[in-house]
This record gives sequence, structure tokens and C-alpha cells, in this order.
Amino acid sequence: MRLSKIVRLDSKGRILIPSNIRAGLGLSKGMYLMIYANLDERKAQLIPFADPKAKLVNFKITISDSPGALAKAASILAKYGVDLLSSESRTLQRGKIAEWNAIGDISKCKLNFNELKGVLEREAEIKKIQFKKLS
Repeated sequence: MRLSKIVRLDSKGRILIPSNIRAGLGLSKGMYLMIYANLDERKAQLIPFADPKAKLVNFKITISDSPGALAKAASILAKYGVDLLSSESRTLQRGKIAEWNAIGDISKCKLNFNELKGVLEREAEIKKIQFKKLS
């Protein structure tokens, strides 16, 4: 089923999502949404991403560009209760260095940031770690 409604941007660029659309998508107050914009087609999509209780963090981790390096980093996050919701990796220098960007929910993480960073830093394949809380 498709629903549509014409809405208007306010002075701060915000829109009100009509209640029947919120209900249909299962959206609730405080929920995280991903906005996906296709600039060529001038279209945007709102995609439900995480529930209101989630504590989202963007992890930017520089790793060795070697087989299994990304899996080791992901395994460490999983071991301590980080729920990975989105992930993207790319090689920066073939056979030497790669970058992994991931968004994870840390609401059930067993460690604080510094402890988690310390565990990650002890892994030889991990070269640099940056965390950024998403609001």
C-alpha cells in the first residue's frame, strides 16, 4: 500500500510526517531515520533505522588491507554487545591500508568508550579508531 501527502517545509527546513504515515511505517517519537537522497532524480526517502532507545555511534576504523582484518574488528564489537546497523569499507592503499565506517548501537555494550577503544587498539590489524556519537 502506498500513502502520499503534500507537506510544507517550515522556516528551519523541517517537515511534519502525517500521523497515518507514521503509523503505517511504525515510527515513534525519538526513533532514528535514515534520509536517503538521490540528487540526480531530486528524490528523498525516509527509512526507519533504529528505535528510540538506541545509542548510535559512528565508528571510523583504519585497518590493514588484509584478509580477515575487517572480520576481526567486527568480531570485537560483536563480542562486547555493539549491534552493527550499517557498514561500509574501502581500500585506501591496496594490500596496505583500508577504512571501515560503521554505525552501531552501543546501548547494550558491556564496555565504556575508552575500554572498547583499548580492546580494539590491542588488535594488530587495527591502526586507528575514531568514535562519534550520533544525536
